[in-house]
Amino acid sequence: MLTPRWSPGETVLLQEVWRGRVWAARPVTVVRDDLETLALWLPRGTRWKVPTPPADAPDGPRGERLARTAVRGDWVFRDEEWPVSTLWLMREGDWHALWFSWHADGSPWGWYVNLQEPFRRARQALATMDCVLDVVVGPDGTWQWKDEDELAAWVAAGAIAPALAERLREEGLRVARRAERGAPPFAGRWPEWRPDPAWPLPVLPADWDSPCR
Repeated sequence: MLTPRWSPGETVLLQEVWRGRVWAARPVTVVRDDLETLALWLPRGTRWKVPTPPADAPDGPRGERLARTAVRGDWVFRDEEWPVSTLWLMREGDWHALWFSWHADGSPWGWYVNLQEPFRRARQALATMDCVLDVVVGPDGTWQWKDEDELAAWVAAGAIAPALAERLREEGLRVARRAERGAPPFAGRWPEWRPDPAWPLPVLPADWDSPCR
């Protein structure tokens, strides 16, 4: 089977899939799709589907509630608007995506390393799964972990194995070291990129909750 390649301006569905069921869904616009990089555009105001525990779920810290929800498979969805315009940079086989975001006034928010499962493609969609732990990178290349407590909650609930948690830390550290060195794309031209002003907000398709094949 040929690997799908998409053209700039196309809308594709980006899903997070947990144990065969959609966990989150975002419509995104293709910026670039070649052997080097899959670049996607998620503009501010895009509506997407967010997993949330059901109303009768036990209370507690966010990480613990979501971990219990994932293990039990009883999440529901709510609609949200994406708060900042974000460029996603991904490569085949990587356990992370690099995000670069801008505030509403066009000023840079900065880099974010989203640790996630390697993505897989379908005809007009791609699937991954967020792995909870993240890295926030400052303009000067300094960095810090984000959501370490939530990762610990997922490990404690049995949703993420300790060995995977260690792999995620190694992956995050490897990317953070690249940021410290100013290696691409952290020192590249992506922060200067701007979307085609004719591109509309991407919209979720009707079958957003069907896991891509």
